[in-house]
Amino acid sequence: MKNGEKSLSKVFDIIEAAGRHGEGVSAKALAAELGMPESTLFRMVKFLIGRGYLRRNGSRLTLGAAVLRLGAAAQRQNPLALVAHEALAALSKQTCETVHLAELQGDHIVYVDKVEGSRSVRMASLIGSSGPLYCTGVGKVILAFQPESERKRLLETIRFETYTATTITTEEALLDELEKIRRQGFAVDDCEHERGVFCIAAPVFNAGGAVCAGISVSGSELYLRDHTDELAQEVVAASRMISSELGGGR
Repeated sequence: MKNGEKSLSKVFDIIEAAGRHGEGVSAKALAAELGMPESTLFRMVKFLIGRGYLRRNGSRLTLGAAVLRLGAAAQRQNPLALVAHEALAALSKQTCETVHLAELQGDHIVYVDKVEGSRSVRMASLIGSSGPLYCTGVGKVILAFQPESERKRLLETIRFETYTATTITTEEALLDELEKIRRQGFAVDDCEHERGVFCIAAPVFNAGGAVCAGISVSGSELYLRDHTDELAQEVVAASRMISSELGGGR
């Protein structure tokens, strides 16, 4: 990678890392997280603040208005989000939880729409941010319903990382989980990616019958875990509605 490409990559690393911290993050902590010299990070942060991609909130850095504008533009331009948004909003209102829509891009999932719930729990995810396949609800449900050959290919790209005490860390355990997801028609993320955050996800199918996305409700484990079955029915119903709008018929 050339020097210019490395610098550009670091700029995006900073923006994405800042987005992972819901309450913001100090520049020093960000430099340590990214393994970047503080002087380099401070210089890039100054540039990003000037362009509106970051802002200072006391001693912490948070995402700026420019990121919000880009996220809104990406949402408007994504045909899947345009079709799905009304159903996502209805599901969020019905459950009071945060609802996500994500699609597969490369070997990870990308959130293309999000509707915040009315409960006090707030998710750190952002439209345009990415997540792993093996420990997010939407990631697992998209992976589970891939054709076998594509699922095998994607499994080869996974490098298991432990996020929480419940993260799946072996291919054998993941394969068992994917089989369970196919049987029941939905996936559960039992605080596997974020501590305390429980998710229930269902697949979305396109007109060709292929899985093209996943939707999920996310919230506190203290509530969602005890209401998994009833919430799963609501998530599956919403996913089928979106699939129907896309011409899918599972």
